[in-house]
This record gives sequence, C-alpha cells and structure tokens, in this order.
Amino acid sequence: MVTERSIDGAVVSDYIRVKKMPGFACTLCGDCCRNRMIPLYKEDVERLESAGYMDFYEPTTKMEFELTGAPYKMKLKEDGSCIFLEGNLCSVYELRPDTCRRYPFIIGEDFILVSLSCPGIKWDEEGNPEPYRKASERIASRIGTLIDDH
Repeated sequence: MVTERSIDGAVVSDYIRVKKMPGFACTLCGDCCRNRMIPLYKEDVERLESAGYMDFYEPTTKMEFELTGAPYKMKLKEDGSCIFLEGNLCSVYELRPDTCRRYPFIIGEDFILVSLSCPGIKWDEEGNPEPYRKASERIASRIGTLIDDH
C-alpha cells in the first residue's frame, strides 16, 4: 500500500493499491489541483509551451524525481493551487498534463493505484482502466520499479 506523503505541505502520494478498478465520476471539486505536487514530463511541457504558455513549471527535487520520474512539476499559486486552476476548473483542460489526465488512478502493467482523497471514486462500481493506461505509462513505469524493489 502507498500512503500519503508530502513535501513542503504538498501531497505527493495518497494512493492505495487495489485489485479491481473502481468506478469514477468527477465531482468538479478541484481538490486534485490543490496542495499537490503535479509531475510534468517533457511532452507535457512541450504541449503547453507550443500553445504559448510559459513559466508554469519548475524542476522537481531529487526525491520527487525518484518517486515520479518527472523532471518538472507544476508551479503552484501562493494558496497552493495549480496556476491553471480557475475556480474549480482547469483553464487548459484540453492541454492538461498526463498527470491530470490519469488522475485519480495510476494504471501499471500489473497494478492499479487509486487516490484515497478523490471524492469521485465509486468504490461500489467497477471501472475500466484502459482510458487511464496511456497517461499512466511514465509514472507507472517508475512506480513499478519502486514496487518491485520492495
């Protein structure tokens, strides 16, 4: 089981490993965009920069990189929210990073992780992991290595 970890007050991980994918229906609460380290991969940065967005990311720390494999993370506003969060909605939704596309899941080859803090999880339903698999590839590869090491 992966438990909640934080760095400088931002949630890095609040995931648990499950055997079956639960259902999900986003409640548009925006909690996933607040007080969290949002990993960014090269393709995420390039996608947003090609649309004209600049100065939205910073390097990850050594520990953040070890946990996620991401060289960058989203800058957060002073209140701890993602710089692209407006109210409870993403202002760059169509361009959002893979981290945001797969949330609240991380789907690996032989594991499914689910965020405990997401109110949209429907534990009494079974969901389909396939829509989250591609967006999970990079972080799942890193996490899979960490899981195998323990």
